[in-house]
Amino acid sequence: MGTALDTKMLKSLTMEKNIIEKIKEYLLSNPELLNSKYAQTAKLFNSNYEQVRGIARSLRSKLQPKHNKEKTSFEENKQGAIVTCEDSKRVKSLDDLLKACNVDLDVWEVDRYDIGTYEVTGFDKAKRPITIPMFRTKAWLKKINPLQNIKKIREELVQDLVPLFSKVPDVIIRPDSYKDDDPHLLEINAFDLHLGKIGIKGDEYSLDIAKQRMIDSLTHLTQRASGYYINKILFVVGNDFLNSDRDNPIPSTTRGTPQQNTNSGIDIYRAGRKLIVECINMLVEIADVHVLVIPGNHDRESMMHIGDALEMFYENNENVTVDNSDSMMKAFRYGRCLVINDHGDGPKLNDLPGIVSQRYRDVWSEVRYVEVHRGHLHTNKSYKMQAVEELNGLTVRNLSSMTATDDWHDQKGYVGNIKKASAFVWSAYNGVQAKLNFNVKI
Repeated sequence: MGTALDTKMLKSLTMEKNIIEKIKEYLLSNPELLNSKYAQTAKLFNSNYEQVRGIARSLRSKLQPKHNKEKTSFEENKQGAIVTCEDSKRVKSLDDLLKACNVDLDVWEVDRYDIGTYEVTGFDKAKRPITIPMFRTKAWLKKINPLQNIKKIREELVQDLVPLFSKVPDVIIRPDSYKDDDPHLLEINAFDLHLGKIGIKGDEYSLDIAKQRMIDSLTHLTQRASGYYINKILFVVGNDFLNSDRDNPIPSTTRGTPQQNTNSGIDIYRAGRKLIVECINMLVEIADVHVLVIPGNHDRESMMHIGDALEMFYENNENVTVDNSDSMMKAFRYGRCLVINDHGDGPKLNDLPGIVSQRYRDVWSEVRYVEVHRGHLHTNKSYKMQAVEELNGLTVRNLSSMTATDDWHDQKGYVGNIKKASAFVWSAYNGVQAKLNFNVKI
């Protein structure tokens, strides 16, 4: 009895299973019935409405994409950032990905990227199963060096400097009550300011302190030179004016020596650029200004960028000229004087006479007083060197710095130098007439 009953139940279950498979096959062949006419389908297979609806629901669930919700992410790390978009039908390219993840292209640039596709089954408007291509996109980003982002630099230049335009008249009208037959050039050297450096205790340093030292030095030196008829000012900028050249991955010099800074690289750059413009605007009220941009070993690229900004800012100003040429050694001729500046980390001292006489051979026979002024060593030294027979000699001066003492110099024992800025008064016909100093009060 029990065996016959079990056999009958097994046969019933088998028939039920066969009916279910037939209903599945029928619905898949007629996908428009997956959402309607369940009673009609049930009648065809001698089934019931609820069974057909349950089978249709199960089929719809299996046919729907498992991951149909788009997911985006932006993850920043020490090396940069990673942006991804998964399970997307609309994000199909790198541009789509950057837009979907709101990537700021003024801050980030793409290092590399990858785009992959896969297929899922869905339904068209007629409820027919179709294959849908899906996309997964991924990009690895790195931060743009703010000092090499020309678009950002120019936007900030307008923001920082345009308000200063109204302070610089197109033509300077100066009193002519004091003139003589011996005009003079005032050369001002504020070397190695190292904006952004961290000073030791007792010699604290900041952007504001550095700015004040610069402004005070110009005020003092121009007042000291007021006893001469000054018809030209040579303003030497650069020479490690900034403490570092880049900010990523860490603050460092041009060659990559790590530095500790008080502010971010872009803040230091902008403060320095604005400070130089303020200084030029002060000096141009006294006489026409010629600016020599001398990049240092800490800020070689950054000073070239600042020089470019200065050229653009004073392009239409007849009273200011800017020399931002490629050469690391630059000269200015004034009468019978040749004033040469370089940072001091390039040619060796004993090689300078030969280098200078060859580089400036086109004016060599027309000048008599030649000096090379250098920074880099943060100390005040001068050397008298034999140049060529036509000259009495070549004077090379290493000039001091107004910057603070940092921890590295303190540990090495490089302390005790008087912090100063220097200026020279040149007679057009008789060479250097005065050397003026501004000593920083510590």
